[in-house]
This record gives sequence, structure tokens and C-alpha cells, in this order.
Amino acid sequence: MKISFRYQQHNAIKLVCTILVILGSIIPIIDAFGPNNNPTLSHTKIQQQRANHAKKEKLHSTAATSDDVESSSSSLSSSLTIISKTKVGPGSNGGYYHRIKHSSKSTGTDMTFGLFLPASHDSSSTSSSASTPIMFWLSGLTCDDTNFAQKAGPIAFQAANKEGIAIVMPDSSPRGADVADDDSYDLGQGAGFYVDATQEPYAKHYNMRSYVTEELPLLLREEFNNLGGGAKSICGHSMGGHGALSIAMDDPSSWASVSAFSPICNPTDSPWGEKAFTSYLGSVDAGKPFDATCILASRSTPLVEFDTILVDQGTDDEFLTEQLKPERLLEVADKCGQTIKVNMREGYDHSYYFIAAFIEDHVKFHAKRLHKMQRRKLLAAADDDVH
Repeated sequence: MKISFRYQQHNAIKLVCTILVILGSIIPIIDAFGPNNNPTLSHTKIQQQRANHAKKEKLHSTAATSDDVESSSSSLSSSLTIISKTKVGPGSNGGYYHRIKHSSKSTGTDMTFGLFLPASHDSSSTSSSASTPIMFWLSGLTCDDTNFAQKAGPIAFQAANKEGIAIVMPDSSPRGADVADDDSYDLGQGAGFYVDATQEPYAKHYNMRSYVTEELPLLLREEFNNLGGGAKSICGHSMGGHGALSIAMDDPSSWASVSAFSPICNPTDSPWGEKAFTSYLGSVDAGKPFDATCILASRSTPLVEFDTILVDQGTDDEFLTEQLKPERLLEVADKCGQTIKVNMREGYDHSYYFIAAFIEDHVKFHAKRLHKMQRRKLLAAADDDVH
């Protein structure tokens, strides 16, 4: 009797489950063909939902710690568009990583840059005291605006959020169908070398120095509530390390600090630099004003604006001997009294694994000097008001 009862109970449960499955299949169909629904529109809606889901998945892939995504066509001004806004880091105060497109006057093209804003960023204030300091990150050959965010961002953004600084990540060159390019990886699109080209066919669009030092800082101040208006610093990797060092040394009063990973320290005596300077500027000699080693070699005194210049270099970097040559930079720094701390990291190569391993040190290095510069500017402004 007990067995029979259990058998009947089992069959009853199966029957209920079967009815629920059938209803689950029928209800959406009834809903789709109901009096207030057009079947074609319903199908379109489903397709749109699938497309939106795929789009969100793609956006999430651009940041390893994404918790939330707000995307597509959110404009700050008529010429600036937020492609995506991705929450990064745990908790409610993790900050946001943005990808932003705008029309650039410097390059004559659309440019896309990445921007991490910490949770402490006050989007409603334009005062100097409330402005968020910013670190510029310049990427290396073949990179675009996303490489740093994808491969080092999870560590860098968390450190920047803790320190209360922003990070901006411009592309490494102009891009587009009408932008001059080259078949080799080390020239043309993805290889702007952070100079303003004077030679055809590159002169029209390849003005990365003006873009990084003039247009982008101004855009950030105007569109993001004086972002970086109090203080900015610069850092980069490989070609971007060359860019960071030469830009900071050329105009030291504009930057709170400078650091680099595996920089091309003497590009006028490097195959990469020789090719870039000849193609963009007309000769290797024309590149000397943009060569960090040459800049320091021309000085008899240090750049007092920088108490220390920080460089990290892997000992197993395949480009160390032929392309990077940090010993050249150290030699001229010693002669003019410039303090440069070069950390030779045992076993590390030229990859983003190396950058990710030590990026937190660089963020802290910059944050300390960014906040110091911001305080100094505020004190100077207060003194001016008194007098």
C-alpha cells in the first residue's frame, strides 16, 4: 500500500512538472500574439535584447573587474561621446573606466581615449581644490587606448582609486581609412612615436605631441570639471616611455612627475627611433629634441622640478640591448646631476605582465607628487588672493 501511494505521488509530481513546462512554452507565445502585441514587433524585441546582451558582454571584456556597464552615445558635448562607462573594482566606491571618442583638431581625425575616474572625483565641482589630479599613460608600439586598461587596469585602477587620482590612456596614433599607414608594425597607425610629423604622408594627421600635451589636457579640464587642472603627471611603456620622458623633460614645469617602463631611452640610436624620426621628421638629427638622453646630455644642471625619475626595466627584455639602452640615460643623468632610479627587475620581459607586476608602485609614486603639486598651487593661489 505504501509502495502504491508513493508511486501515485511520484506520477502526480511528474504530471504537475509537465503541465508547468507546457505552460512555460505556451504563455510567451500567447503573449506574443495577444491583443496588444504584434508578433513581428515581439520578435524584433527579442532580437534587440539579444543584441544588447551581446553588446554588454563585449563591453565587459574591456575591463577585467567590470561590475556594471553604462554604454553608448552618452555625450558630454557635441563633439565628445562616451562609448562605454564601466564600473571597476569591488563595492560601491570602485570608480569608473570610460572609453571616449571625440573629434581631434590636432590629428584631424576622431580619437578615442580611455579614462579612469576614481570614486572621489567630484563631477559637479570646477574649483581647483576639488579637481582630481591625473596621470597620463602613453602606450607602446601596436597598442591602442585599451591595452593598458585590459592588461594592467585591474591593478592600476584599484591603486588610483585608493590614491584619489585619475588615469587617462590616449591612443598611440591617429587612425582611419584616410590616415597614412605602413605595412610594418613600427611605423604608421599604432606607432605615432609622440612627435608632430613634418614629412608627408604623415604630416596631416600625425601630431601626437600636440594632442597629448595641449589638446587632451584642455579637453579633460573643460569636459570633466577641471580634471587635471590642479596637477598632472606622465608615464608610459616602451615607445610610450620615450614619449613620457621626452615630454616631461621638454616642459618640466607642466608635470608633477614622470616615470617609465622599459623606455626607448636613446631613440636617435635605436632602430625603432631612427626609422620613426626619419619618416616623421625627415632625419634622425631632427629627433634629438625628442630624445630623453639627448635632452639631458645638453644640460649641465638637473631638472629641479623632478626630485626623482622612476624607471623599471626587465633584465630578460628582448629589446634591452638593441632598442632600449637605459645605461645611456643613466650616463648623461649622472653628468648633469639628474636623479634617476632605474630598477632592473630580474627575469621580467617587455610584456604587460611586467607592467602589471609593478604598476601599483608607479601609481603611488605619481600620486604622492601629484597631491604635493596640487597643494603647492593652492597655497600659491591663496597667497595671491591675500596680496
